Amino acid sequence: MIGYSILDTFPAFDRLWSRIRTLPIDQQIEIWRRDYLRPCPELFRKQVSDYQDQGEDWRAVARRRIFPSLGRELPRMRRVRTNIRRAIPLAVRRCGSELGMDFPVSFVIHVGIGCGAGWATSYAGEPAILLGVENATERRWEDSASTVAMIGHELAHLVHSRWRNNAGLGPIEEHGGPWWQLYTEGFATRCEQIVGGRLGDRSRDGREDWLVWCQRNRARLAKLLLKALASHRSIRRFFGSWYDVDGYIETGYFLGSEVIHDWESHSSLRDIACWTPDRVRRKSRAALQRMAR
Repeated sequence: MIGYSILDTFPAFDRLWSRIRTLPIDQQIEIWRRDYLRPCPELFRKQVSDYQDQGEDWRAVARRRIFPSLGRELPRMRRVRTNIRRAIPLAVRRCGSELGMDFPVSFVIHVGIGCGAGWATSYAGEPAILLGVENATERRWEDSASTVAMIGHELAHLVHSRWRNNAGLGPIEEHGGPWWQLYTEGFATRCEQIVGGRLGDRSRDGREDWLVWCQRNRARLAKLLLKALASHRSIRRFFGSWYDVDGYIETGYFLGSEVIHDWESHSSLRDIACWTPDRVRRKSRAALQRMAR
């Protein structure tokens, strides 16, 4: 059995919220930072750094996007947190059996400022998944199958990085850019299908028709992404949970998984995991062009 640990800070937030729920939002944010995250300074630094890398003001995002809805969503957040606790051991076990994951992982359950329902990273020097209950609630992690699949997605990022490290290629974070994002998120989404069942078993943003819509619009989505890449425009609308294409979020994850699935006809997942950035770029463009026909 693969070892894992869980740092669950949600009860501390629940207690804090009962004390600050009637305060002005700016005071809520300051007390959240000062009191709730005091035992977890690394957790705070990671979130602030993530927004700095995007050129965003974390306080402005918290004030505009996160804190106004926390009180309203708290009952649902409690249910989502319970669901996460139940899903973690099953996701770990399936990643061990289906992907060969053989290293321990830390899980940090927290209420953050919108940096992701799941974030594959490191924590206290170990491979870790940060699980933001505020985003998981927004993303409707309200059933076991979808939660196992989403945690499997994040674990797949850690597996991908470990396979590259073992091959002497360095972690996936060493590279960047839109083609690399399509590749790494596509890889994780394909593994998510393997670990959690068909991608259609879970919705995106509560839309049960998400997969059907993506399949029907596959060629158009590929053309739109190719056009954005060719003109060096941001592809955030294909990957960000706060952006969309015709009301459907994260269509880039669908396209990425289709690209990986296309490559599996002649390469194994482990081989694909170790491709160079140049090869990824060339073969991704070719795969999207085939889809766009």
